[in-house]
Amino acid sequence: MRAYSFLVGVCLGAFGCASTVQSGVGDGGDAGPGVDVGPDVPGVDTGLRPDVVPVDTAPVDVRVPRCGDRELDPGESCDDGNNTPGDGCGPTCRWEPRCGDGRVDPGEVCDDGNNRSGDGCRSDCRSDERCGNMIVDTERGEVCDGTQGCAPDCRSLTLCGNGRTEAGEQCDDGNRSRWDGCGPDCRNEQAVVLNNLAIAQDTGMLGCDFSGDRRPDNAFGRAFGMALGLFNSFVTNGISNGQLLLQLSFLNLTDPRGQNVPDVRVGWLLGADADMELTNNGAPGNPQLVQRASLRPMTELPAASFQSRITTGMLDGGPEDIELVLPAGPIGMLNFRVRRSRISGLLVADAERITELRSGVLCGAIPAQDLARLPNPASLIPGGGGGGMMSRSSFLELLVAGQRILFFTIGPQQPDIDLDGDGLEAYESNMGSLGTPPEITACIDGNGTRIPGRACVMDPRMADGFSSAFQLSGVWVALRGVREGGRMGGGGTADAGAPSDGGP
Repeated sequence: MRAYSFLVGVCLGAFGCASTVQSGVGDGGDAGPGVDVGPDVPGVDTGLRPDVVPVDTAPVDVRVPRCGDRELDPGESCDDGNNTPGDGCGPTCRWEPRCGDGRVDPGEVCDDGNNRSGDGCRSDCRSDERCGNMIVDTERGEVCDGTQGCAPDCRSLTLCGNGRTEAGEQCDDGNRSRWDGCGPDCRNEQAVVLNNLAIAQDTGMLGCDFSGDRRPDNAFGRAFGMALGLFNSFVTNGISNGQLLLQLSFLNLTDPRGQNVPDVRVGWLLGADADMELTNNGAPGNPQLVQRASLRPMTELPAASFQSRITTGMLDGGPEDIELVLPAGPIGMLNFRVRRSRISGLLVADAERITELRSGVLCGAIPAQDLARLPNPASLIPGGGGGGMMSRSSFLELLVAGQRILFFTIGPQQPDIDLDGDGLEAYESNMGSLGTPPEITACIDGNGTRIPGRACVMDPRMADGFSSAFQLSGVWVALRGVREGGRMGGGGTADAGAPSDGGP
């Protein structure tokens, strides 16, 4: 009953809160779905007044599904409201050539079938990540390419690291280490720590446009409905109290004010307090470390990062396939992939450096199989149906089948992103209630094949996902080195158990 009482208390607190939905940055490229531009919408109520009981008023869908109706239906990959070829979404509602489809199309240097960098083809298909191509591919450890003093392997500069700040250098601390304030390119290392992170409410104004209808998609946020305030209270508490530090780092920042940079890498890092004072972790300029658990072995580069550009202070990154660490309070740390993700926001600067990230948005597609590996968050409620895939129910079943919890309902919500290109997939399921867990009973592949049984969720043919959007903001921190040890798991750090991306 302690868990039940705790949840009721958080529910009442969360439902009295409101949040602000902020706009992102416009789609900045031709490499895939982008971030939709929308005006700031202050005071959007994500909660529920204590005297209001929710009523399911959703209209019954009486449409006859067809390609060209601006609605993404099973079997479709996109639907832009027409059957015109050459506009990105073809006349059969399948995506036309784009970065990540495995074919090298006009304007692309390469295409290896994914949107990951560091594997020989950059996530935007504009670099083969080869030293000597005049592009600084930070994800491969390059700090220069074709410039004076650049080493033959593009991974060091001749004079950087000699302890003297010379022409063209912003700093030189006598080494080529990362994360100590002066990088291996002898530029001042810059990062912001998030002081806000929340799942965005599905207002139709925030997210990536995956369906091609020029409207942002956020099925993940939509699935929570009136329970979003509750779940966001889990996500935001660790951020707001300064106990969980999530940093965005800026690599190859040729403009120290971060206002105009054609190629910049934005890393997603776990931070650690450097002065033993938790209360100032959200203050501008506070000293922080980088946790080694969020870095790649050997290279010390961020395990998750976005190929980006900055134009007049507007950050636009992606598409990129990353693994996201999401704090979830008593639920624990959640780790899942975000495919074709994009990051955007406004970078504010003073005369010398980036000082703040405002109106930040992270959006992308969360694969359904990743959610199938996570326990149902309703496990906080006795008999609520949690416990994981092999026992009670999974996070995926919570979303797909839906569940009535206390006085609200989460889901049901089908995946809305066709990630494997065979058409949108769907699940058959039974809704859960307080004493009965939600359950998936069969899967429908994009080609219409029915796969019976609860274990169908792990069938490799079931590869689609949920559109998602997260709001974030941050202030600058002073990097002071790397925190040794740590692990990607409980105790305030991330779980490294998310699957590697083997899909297209």
